[in-house]
Amino acid sequence: MSSELSPLLSVTFHEQGCDHLIELVHQRDEHARRQLVSVDVAVYDAGGKMLGDVPVDPRDEILDLARLLAGHGHVGERLMVVFDARYDERVFPYRPHHYAFVHPPRAAAPPLYYAVNAVLGGVPDRIGATGINNFETYLFLRRHLATRPGLALGNPSRFATAEAQVFAYYGAERQTQNVVLEPKCHTEIGLSATLEGEPLGRVEVKALFKLATYVLARRARSGELALFDHLFTYFK
Repeated sequence: MSSELSPLLSVTFHEQGCDHLIELVHQRDEHARRQLVSVDVAVYDAGGKMLGDVPVDPRDEILDLARLLAGHGHVGERLMVVFDARYDERVFPYRPHHYAFVHPPRAAAPPLYYAVNAVLGGVPDRIGATGINNFETYLFLRRHLATRPGLALGNPSRFATAEAQVFAYYGAERQTQNVVLEPKCHTEIGLSATLEGEPLGRVEVKALFKLATYVLARRARSGELALFDHLFTYFK
């Protein structure tokens, strides 16, 4: 494959049993359909074990993740899905990115629409250990929902162990959790919805290099996803 091609490595999390559609190329062109040069999909369990490595036809516009991952893991299991894509900068003068719809089974609420977290290429344009810590953040709405907030984190690195600090802010107060992830491992941690009467307002993740990070919220009764969105880098 030509060394002139640019890489785009993106990561999402899939729960078996959910409907999950990935839009491989979100950008549209009036005169021609843009497409990636190649896309490979690898799936990992929480312990970092590869469960499958699936080539994808880059001409496909929509990828049915639930169908593609059928037979990998059990119902309700969270899997880390890594999209390893290559694109030609002559075709994409800007960096492409993936978007997705996820919908829990039999859920009455509409599907959740989100941008797939780019950890190499894409946005932001950085990966790997540097001398500067990587900060990512997410701001919550002030309204109260009957949900349990949390954070899904994955380490896309092949060799490096990731150490991260998670800060949850409640007004002037904050709670801290430390997370250690071996290569390709991922986890979900819970966040308190309130602290001394103050609602959760912001969450930050600090790590030496960029992780796959998604904020989520589950409905208190059913456990269904009510929020799924990646954090945003604001300092690098």
